[in-house]
Amino acid sequence: MFKLQRLEISGFKSFADHTEIVFTGSGITAVVGPNGCGKSNVSDAMSWVLGEQRAKSLRGGEMKDVVFAGTKTRKPGGMAEVVLHMVRDNTVFDIEESELEDIDEALSGIDEAAVDMDAIEGIDADEVVEAADLVAAEVDNGGSVSEFSAGAPDEGGVEIETVQAAQVGSIRTVETKVKSKRHWRPRSFALDFAPGEAVSVTRRLYLSGESEYQLNGRTCRLRDITDLFAGTGLSGAHYAIIEQGRIGQILSAKPADRRNLIEEAAGISKFRSRQRAAESRLDTAKNNLGRISDIVSEIDKQVNSLRRQAAKTRRFKILQEEFRVLLRQLFAAEGKHLSELSETLKIELAGAIATETDLGLQVTAKEEAVRESTQNARNAEESLAELRKFHSDNALERDRAEREHIYRSEQLVNLNNRSEVLRGEIASSKERLETLAGELERLQKDDRAEAESFGKADSDLKAAEEEYGREAAALQTIETAMETVRAELMQHTAAAERFDEIGRQLEINLEKLSMRVEGLRSEGERAAVNFAEHEKQAAELASTLAAEEIKLQGLTVEKEALLARTNDARAVLRDAESDLDRLSDEYSAKKHRLATLNELEEKRAVYTPQVQKLFAEQESIGVKLGGVLADRLKVAARAERAIETLFGPYLEAVIVDSLEDARRLATWLKDNDIGRTAMLIAPKGNGSASKGRAAVPGSIEDHLGISAEFADTLREVFPREMSATLVEDLSAGAAIAGEIQINFEGEVLLGGRMFIGGKQGSDGKNESLLAFKRELNDLGAAVAKLLSEIDTARGGVEKARDVLVEFESKTVDLQSLMIKVDRGIHGLQIQVRAAREEIERSERHRKVVEDETGQTQSELVELGQRITDAAQNRDAAEKARVEASERLDGIANGLSSARESVEAANLKLNDKRMTAATSGERRRSAQSALRRVENEGREIESRLAFQELEIGEADGKIKLLHTAITEITDRIAAASTDIAGERDALTAAINALAAARENADRMSENLAQLNRAASDALNRRAEIEVRQAETITELKNVGENCEHELNLPLEQLVAEVEFDVDFDLNDARRETESLRQRLDSFGAINMLALEELGEAEERWQFLTTQRQDIIDSIATTEEALREIKQRSREKFRSAFDAINAHFVEFFQELFGGGRGEMTLLESEDILEAGIEVVAQPPGKRLQNILLLSGGEKAMTAIALVMAIFKYRPSPFCLLDEVDAPLDDANVGRFVNKIAEMSEKTQFIVITHNKRTMEAARALYGVTMQEAGVSKVVSVKFE
Repeated sequence: MFKLQRLEISGFKSFADHTEIVFTGSGITAVVGPNGCGKSNVSDAMSWVLGEQRAKSLRGGEMKDVVFAGTKTRKPGGMAEVVLHMVRDNTVFDIEESELEDIDEALSGIDEAAVDMDAIEGIDADEVVEAADLVAAEVDNGGSVSEFSAGAPDEGGVEIETVQAAQVGSIRTVETKVKSKRHWRPRSFALDFAPGEAVSVTRRLYLSGESEYQLNGRTCRLRDITDLFAGTGLSGAHYAIIEQGRIGQILSAKPADRRNLIEEAAGISKFRSRQRAAESRLDTAKNNLGRISDIVSEIDKQVNSLRRQAAKTRRFKILQEEFRVLLRQLFAAEGKHLSELSETLKIELAGAIATETDLGLQVTAKEEAVRESTQNARNAEESLAELRKFHSDNALERDRAEREHIYRSEQLVNLNNRSEVLRGEIASSKERLETLAGELERLQKDDRAEAESFGKADSDLKAAEEEYGREAAALQTIETAMETVRAELMQHTAAAERFDEIGRQLEINLEKLSMRVEGLRSEGERAAVNFAEHEKQAAELASTLAAEEIKLQGLTVEKEALLARTNDARAVLRDAESDLDRLSDEYSAKKHRLATLNELEEKRAVYTPQVQKLFAEQESIGVKLGGVLADRLKVAARAERAIETLFGPYLEAVIVDSLEDARRLATWLKDNDIGRTAMLIAPKGNGSASKGRAAVPGSIEDHLGISAEFADTLREVFPREMSATLVEDLSAGAAIAGEIQINFEGEVLLGGRMFIGGKQGSDGKNESLLAFKRELNDLGAAVAKLLSEIDTARGGVEKARDVLVEFESKTVDLQSLMIKVDRGIHGLQIQVRAAREEIERSERHRKVVEDETGQTQSELVELGQRITDAAQNRDAAEKARVEASERLDGIANGLSSARESVEAANLKLNDKRMTAATSGERRRSAQSALRRVENEGREIESRLAFQELEIGEADGKIKLLHTAITEITDRIAAASTDIAGERDALTAAINALAAARENADRMSENLAQLNRAASDALNRRAEIEVRQAETITELKNVGENCEHELNLPLEQLVAEVEFDVDFDLNDARRETESLRQRLDSFGAINMLALEELGEAEERWQFLTTQRQDIIDSIATTEEALREIKQRSREKFRSAFDAINAHFVEFFQELFGGGRGEMTLLESEDILEAGIEVVAQPPGKRLQNILLLSGGEKAMTAIALVMAIFKYRPSPFCLLDEVDAPLDDANVGRFVNKIAEMSEKTQFIVITHNKRTMEAARALYGVTMQEAGVSKVVSVKFE
């Protein structure tokens, strides 16, 4: 515990200057002073330096209100500072750091086992993102008192760690900067002070808002200060500082808030901080468990996916090399063709340029003639504009001259009037000057007379002041002697009282030592009883420990079985996810292929260019197309080759409704020079009746999959093909003359005489058109079926995952139980060792009691001698006090006569001062009048000179105005004669302009004709240039594509590649596009699949280990949390029972009877229960505590505070006017109680009560000699 030494205040509220209050030893220190002088600011300063953060509690609106705000004569302060100096004594609380070591060790272990999930998840597929901290950083800026949590990492704690990160499609090990793990540190400052060591606490606040805390001159955190005083009553609820009005708030507070006092006294605030830290870590660990389980599941999917990707990559590389060889030939052929076309267009462009140049020369000559005629017209326009401007300027000049003539005439009249006024003012000023001369002479005479009178009065005043000074000095000498004797009297009086008090205290100590001897005898008997009890307890604990060890072995066996079931569930989940991935990949491939085929179908890309253009332009042509013949056929895959052999290119025949539509299409093809195509006329709505015969079994019609109506149409168009027979073997039977037989391989036999076979050539566009249609239909059905299978597989995965989560949850619960049992065993082992130590301690205790008994007997003899010495000292002090009192009476008699002499001299001095002041005022009045007259004379003379100057200037201006008016009149007359000549010149200029414009229009028409001819030549040249530019651009695009796809320049490729004689550019394009589509059908290819597969398997093993660490961390955290709560409940219950017993005792002593107690409100957890205070003064029935009188409430609250102090003494206690509601009798009881408790606690009492002041050993008076600024004066009684 700490003892208060002194308090330093600078710039805090009304303490503008540095103020120091010194506290010595124990006992009561009183702070007194009138209302409003700043006494309570001492209480506020102590609360503030100990960490108070609520401005309202400091009687302010915001925290900057504690800085000195300034007065009329002082500027506001820029900083508030309070320093609290204390010293550590030998007293030790029952709550020591050793109680918290095992909890801190458990929290540190949790932090070490924590998994950095943000670092694990903080790597995306393309870039490394800096990992975030494990939890939100705790705010520690001095703004909150509840700052107990895990300490932040030390500065410079950022280090390079290797973080393995898992992400779908990219599993790799990367190195990045992440923040260090947090580590539990209950404080960041050494707080283990040795007995006798000085401790100073400093707090500063600047107007800029910056706040600073210091401990022994070193900057620290608010957390360090609150931790230093935790459990002492000076932090948290700080029941040791009772501000003004707070004594009543203790009773009126809510039950939940009232419990804070008991918690602070119980010393469980440090346990509360560790409970919050443990709960935070538990939430983080559970969240991390869910996150890492998801990651492990995702890694399982990746491993299976990567195996399939590796096989797919090998197939892709083989096809890609084949595509590259063909692409080289295609780019080389296109480059050669485009280069030759560019040279041809260059020759045509040269001829077009020559024609354009010839026409350009003709246009240039004609433009010169047009410019000349246009310039003539422009010159005529400029001449006409100049004439018009000249005419307008003359008219404006005439008007300006007339207005100037009027203005100058008015100005002449005004100047004549002003001259007459000035002459009158000059005459008046001269008359006033003559009057002032006489007045000035009279005032000078009065001034000389007043100066003589003032000199005489001033000499009389100085003589009176000298006489008063002599009398006042004599009085000061007498008063000084009297103050010296009075101080001796007070010192002797205080010494006598102090020695008397020492005697009483020694007698009390003598009684206590006698009681202690009896107590030591009883203590020896109790030590023997404790020895027997501890032996019995050790035996019981050993039996319990053996049972718990057997229980732990059973739980271990159960855990192994549960882990095996968990691994089986994990394997089932892995298989289910593998099936789901396989179906998803198959669905993705088929869906991509279906989208590609649909796109080709929409663009008609599988048809000839003629058919593509017809479908693209059918709206502009005005014909509605019904598709092509292949769209109407539904042929089995086996018969596709036979049907394509028979119908050949007619499968792309466009279907129309009428012959008119067919002719319209043919006209459009011919007009646009596109080519030829077949068109099948199949009208809609002809009826369903068949015109021909029914289909013959084995005929081609059986394999077309068409309606009877459409079959009739095909018989009319293709009678030969529709009569063909599809057979398995052409050699099976003889054919009839003219009969067509065809097998499934597409080989044809005509009339049994002509055989057609071999490989059929193709242009690549309509190759296997029927197979394309069939694949398109089959893919749609397959995609729908795969969607249904994927939904079923996904349900199986979710079910397997639920089973795995259930087993894992059971594993976590079982692990937590095992840890709990293991910790229980550890605790029992500790208790067994503690019981054995208690047995040894009991033996040592008996010996200590015997030694203390002998020592106490020696102290009894010593106290008797000290009592005798105190009585002798008291008698000597009383004798000295009587002598000082007699000397004081003698000095008082001489003081009265000295004061009368001073009063007489003071009256005479005041009379002389009044006479001198009156004479001086009369002289100042005469001098003022003299100066006024002199100033007025100078002002009139100045004004007179200015007026005469102004008259001279006005006469000169009048003469100039007469001359100007004459000149203006002559100008007006001359301008009137030029108007007629100006009008004739203007008419001639208008006629010349019209002739010039007509000539210019004729030349412009000739130029337009030449320009049209030149424009046609220019268009021809532009057309050739556009074709050449398109060719060059296409050649450039081919070159860029070559560079992009083959990484070779086109020129080099053309020179290197040689072509076969039968090489066809169009066939090469179609084959290249086919290979490109096959490559595109592969979808996304992971070229690093093999490497990523190994990394993924390694990553899965790493994450599985991390997940087990999290499960262990959760169990450890829950156990630490239970231990913290258990210890907090035990300490709270112990503190509550002890304080309640003390409260009952103090209540009866202060009230002289009655009943007062505390009760816990019902709650499931004692740590959350509120506290109700019951008070029944003597002679009253039990009632609501809020209905008590003000004095009864104060006495009840004082009894509760004293009960807390008896259980947990604080280093010091500050009470701010808590005795204000009490009457004299209750004040006496209050003073007696705090006097008893002052042996262990320093009391600082702010009071107005005399009884309280009498009990104090030192008095501090707070005054305001200067308005708004508090000062402190002290008196200490020895």
